[in-house]
Amino acid sequence: MKRLIAIALTSLVLTSTAALAKDKAPFSLAKGMQIGVVNLLDPEVMHYHAGRKTMDSYVKVQPVNWNVDEMLITALRAQPASTDLTLTPVAPTDALIRSRESCFVNAPLVKGLPKNCSAPLVELAKDANVSYLIVMAPGLNNAGHADANRLEMSEMLRGWGIVTHEFAGAKDKPNLFCEVEMLLISIAPEGATLRVREWGGSYNYQWQTYTVPADPKLFPPEQLEQLQPLFTTIMERQAKEFMEQVHVEP
Repeated sequence: MKRLIAIALTSLVLTSTAALAKDKAPFSLAKGMQIGVVNLLDPEVMHYHAGRKTMDSYVKVQPVNWNVDEMLITALRAQPASTDLTLTPVAPTDALIRSRESCFVNAPLVKGLPKNCSAPLVELAKDANVSYLIVMAPGLNNAGHADANRLEMSEMLRGWGIVTHEFAGAKDKPNLFCEVEMLLISIAPEGATLRVREWGGSYNYQWQTYTVPADPKLFPPEQLEQLQPLFTTIMERQAKEFMEQVHVEP
């Protein structure tokens, strides 16, 4: 298994251009600031298959046995800027989970956080005794998340997943996608404000160790496990780009 993971990681190929350079000055935080880290991304992988005809395309979502909360906090703590901050995992409240679709997945976050989404974030921050939250949530491959920098694929793509094509040959390697938002949100009496945002849709990799499963619509668990180190690598890169938008004051 270790050898398989090593092969998968060394075979990870970047097939898209790098994320657009950030044109804003980094957001400043005081040294030692305590920040709650919240994960709203379910442990699952979406499989989008593009058929020769639209009617032959399909979407399957398969659960995976990954501790996404741990993957997130580990990726953030590995970044240099985080050494001067206190990052604390915080479990999402039921209210925040209920707001996931309207406030994150279907929200045009390129324009900021919708004003009516403050309440569950303010409640969570108050309970956790923090003034800032880092939230990771699924998004969609559309203009509301990716603006002009979206993948030329279906707007149905959501969260973590892969894309296969009916017209591709047996040696074709599926693309991995990361339709995931990483957000820094400040909490104040007047509400929640989006301060830093890193969109994962810019990271488009290939699954180099892929082999066609016996049932193309259902990946066996052991094959899906090959994807965890790949998505871990994608998350680490996203966390790096995210934390580079943060300046920690001396």
